[in-house]
Amino acid sequence: MVKEFICSLFLSSQILLAEPGNCVFADYFLADNMEEASMASPTPVIDMEDFAQEFILETKQIEFPEFPGAFNPSVVRWQGNLLMSFRCYNPKNRSTNPFALVFLNEKFEPISKPQVFELPFHNPVLPSKLQDPRLIAIGERLFAAYNNILENVTHHEMRRMFLVELFYDGEKFTTSEPQCISDYEGKKDTRYEKNWTPFVYNGELFLEYSQQPHCILRPLMGTGMCETVCSTNNDIAWKWGAVRGGSQALLDGDHYISFFHSWIKISTVQSNRKEIAHYVMGAYTFEAQPPFAITAISPEPLVAESFYRPPYHKTWRPLRCVFPCGILVDENYIWVSYGRQDNEIWITKLDKKQLLQSLIPVSSK
Repeated sequence: MVKEFICSLFLSSQILLAEPGNCVFADYFLADNMEEASMASPTPVIDMEDFAQEFILETKQIEFPEFPGAFNPSVVRWQGNLLMSFRCYNPKNRSTNPFALVFLNEKFEPISKPQVFELPFHNPVLPSKLQDPRLIAIGERLFAAYNNILENVTHHEMRRMFLVELFYDGEKFTTSEPQCISDYEGKKDTRYEKNWTPFVYNGELFLEYSQQPHCILRPLMGTGMCETVCSTNNDIAWKWGAVRGGSQALLDGDHYISFFHSWIKISTVQSNRKEIAHYVMGAYTFEAQPPFAITAISPEPLVAESFYRPPYHKTWRPLRCVFPCGILVDENYIWVSYGRQDNEIWITKLDKKQLLQSLIPVSSK
């Protein structure tokens, strides 16, 4: 009861709706002593490990010595293989524009040399700032959805989603020319677009634009356009910031399942009682058929003991961060690939039945 009272009292006044990662320098600026400069918070202090769930069975870190600080991994089962993408740092300027692809075995151990991509980008003034590819398989075909700044805007940065198809000849990957999604219902010149959730329906690629409302788009490949398929309003009970995309969504029986992220500025044991941004993740399900209404969601953050423990790497702002980017699902288990502290790659294994039982129903408006 103490935990519930403190969280309700504190979180109800702290919901932040700003889009995370909108800082122009987010990919390049690693602040010195920012965390030490954060003021200790007088608000109630939360221990994130109080939320630890027994259905989170294992966590495993994946390291690539040749890519120190690699993070935000997506994972997919494609043509009978496990394939992972991840962001990595450019050793010269510390940008995080490159991403790599690597095959894994069933123990999530690398079995190929990571291949690094810097996708074509044609802005004459601003450099590429590619972020967070999510892999999605459509039969034998493989795609990545990611965000980058617009190529035809030079006076400021404006983010949009991009799609690219990946091809493998048995030795190396190549890609199609990236397609920028520039035309869709509700677009705004002042709004960054990030973290759209890809999923496959009837053999076609669909994109979840938002969770509240639950808006679904279908990209018209080769045109740069998306058509709105459907949109449903809902009452999502979540007090940890605005719900935003994380992993891809996978069909699991009579529903799709995906893992989202949100962030909120709170004071925790893990932040040494300082009020800083905490990125958390949760799970949700939505209908397997249109209108794809959200049916259930985690009541509180999913937490394993390793999520918010040291080491705490220097980041673009003081934060504690767990960021889901990929999932695998079978009859009994779910595996989530996630980045930690913008510097680590992890996989966690969950008991699927217990996770689904932990979700609370979501009603439509």
